Amino acid sequence: MATAILGAGASVLGGRAAEQEGQFNRQIEERNAEKLRMDAQTAIKLGNRDVKIFERKFANLQAQTEMAFLKSGVKLEGTALEVLENNYALAELEKETIRYNAQVESADKVELSVIAQMEGEAAYARGKNQKKASYLQAGQTLLGGGGQAASQKSSGNKYWWI
Repeated sequence: MATAILGAGASVLGGRAAEQEGQFNRQIEERNAEKLRMDAQTAIKLGNRDVKIFERKFANLQAQTEMAFLKSGVKLEGTALEVLENNYALAELEKETIRYNAQVESADKVELSVIAQMEGEAAYARGKNQKKASYLQAGQTLLGGGGQAASQKSSGNKYWWI
């Protein structure tokens, strides 16, 4: 019977440890999820920053192109004007591409944060389930030990509780 009590106690302690481990893993995954959510916001901010950097560089390049046309005596009409307009159209396309890529990266980070949060919840659930299983194991051990003790006692063994 004493062995059964010790075994049951060990099962209960193991279950509590498993639940604590699950809680700890959930906390880690929640922290990871929060970091990924912040990364998602940062991706959008970086995309906006990259658009502004591109706009400054493009404005500088476009001004240089205009100056080159004017210095060479080309009037800003016809083909020269078409070149400048085409540059503007391509620049708008590039800005939209930068924004799109930032949104894709942000969405990926949000998705990863959801996955991390789900993994944390799953780790916690596994810990709780292991705790419940350990209680059932402890009960089974106690019942088995009690049955053995009863059998020993009924057979006349004066040390039936050991």
